[in-house]
Amino acid sequence: MSDLSTLLAFLAAIFVLILLIARFKVHPVATLFIVVVALGLVLGMGGSATIELVKEGFGSTLASVGLLVIFGCVLGKMLELSGAAMKITETALRMFAEKRVPWAIALASTVLGIPLIADTAVVMLIPIVSALAYRTGISMMRLGPILYIGAYVMTSVVPPGPGPLASASLLEVSMGEAILYGLMVGVPGVLAATLYLSRIKTHVAPKPEFVEHLVSAGGSAGGGGSDAADDGTDAPRVGLFGSLVPILAPIVLIVFASLTAPVLPEGSWITGLVLFLGEPTLALFLACLLALPLFRGRWRDKETLNDLFESGLRIAAMPLALTGVGGALATIIRETGVAESVAGSIESTGLSPIIIPFLVAAAVCSITGSNILGVMTSAAIMQPLIPSLDLSPLVVYLACATGAQIMKHANSSGFWVTTTLSNMTVGQGIRSIGVASVISGVTGFAVLYAMIALGVV
Repeated sequence: MSDLSTLLAFLAAIFVLILLIARFKVHPVATLFIVVVALGLVLGMGGSATIELVKEGFGSTLASVGLLVIFGCVLGKMLELSGAAMKITETALRMFAEKRVPWAIALASTVLGIPLIADTAVVMLIPIVSALAYRTGISMMRLGPILYIGAYVMTSVVPPGPGPLASASLLEVSMGEAILYGLMVGVPGVLAATLYLSRIKTHVAPKPEFVEHLVSAGGSAGGGGSDAADDGTDAPRVGLFGSLVPILAPIVLIVFASLTAPVLPEGSWITGLVLFLGEPTLALFLACLLALPLFRGRWRDKETLNDLFESGLRIAAMPLALTGVGGALATIIRETGVAESVAGSIESTGLSPIIIPFLVAAAVCSITGSNILGVMTSAAIMQPLIPSLDLSPLVVYLACATGAQIMKHANSSGFWVTTTLSNMTVGQGIRSIGVASVISGVTGFAVLYAMIALGVV
């Protein structure tokens, strides 16, 4: 096929992908499979060769990322059920004065967003945030979206979130770099979005069911915020240090191995030990083991050692399937000449190549409502284009991760969870969550652009 025909087939495939998911509500895994097979057939790969490429791409991708996704999801479930997530949140709230409550929530959400999916963080912590809103008189249109946005940004840019994990694996970016540089673009995004949200003037009261106990107890708006976190919730019986260790330990191990391995003596036992402990799969498994003491005497129970692991596996099933089929898409693009055609077209427009993965991720996220799908799909599309566009895999990874934050609106489960539980209307949700997600993504991309200009990446 000619370059033009190849390019048109590729663009049609992306259009069909988005149309099936957004308009006809076809499951993303089925949609990706349909698009991948159809693209292979249209581009002349033949039936048997297309299926073989699909299986090859699916298998090789899961081989590299499968256990990572599983252990990451299990770790998140352990932190949720042990009370560690609640403990981190309450500690953050006690660290800040009443006027700084929004920043305390942003801090807690950012930390919890590393192992937890944003929707889960909101469902878990909205009673505490609602109590704070009642006690301090701060609008839920500020606090609810701030609770969501910190975890949402981290889920988009930092492993072990399933989207960043899959994206880094597809692009062959080391997990140490993905974590370190993901934080460098993610944290400014959270700060900018929180600054915007903290300036919102519209007052929205918390949902009555979250503050009934405070009303009956004689609580009043504007009361002390320091003990608000203790109202209406059972204080978790876990320590802060024990709660943070399973989150920070794998990050430290992976980043330390990534930074020090190149300067350690090659072949020495210390180098082997550092690389072994810093291998992402082992580091995440060790994090799961480090989370067991949070359950105290219950760590030996079947509910902890077996049932909890199965809960994590169920959460991991969807990201695993999406990641595998995304790997198949990348293989088809690489083997059919699509990469060269797309790269040539981008070069002819005069656009900076780095804008392309950002825009692709933003389009997929905005239209489908999924930041996880946005970062994974854009990574799968861009991976074969990297050599032709003369971009580093790390830069493409960060561009996909920042673009995939744009924008949350009424087609997103996270949008509805946060809007509903924060007692907001759809319009208020778009003004808060939607605008904040755009601000976080654009800010992160601006930081990335500055890092490129300064030669940091």
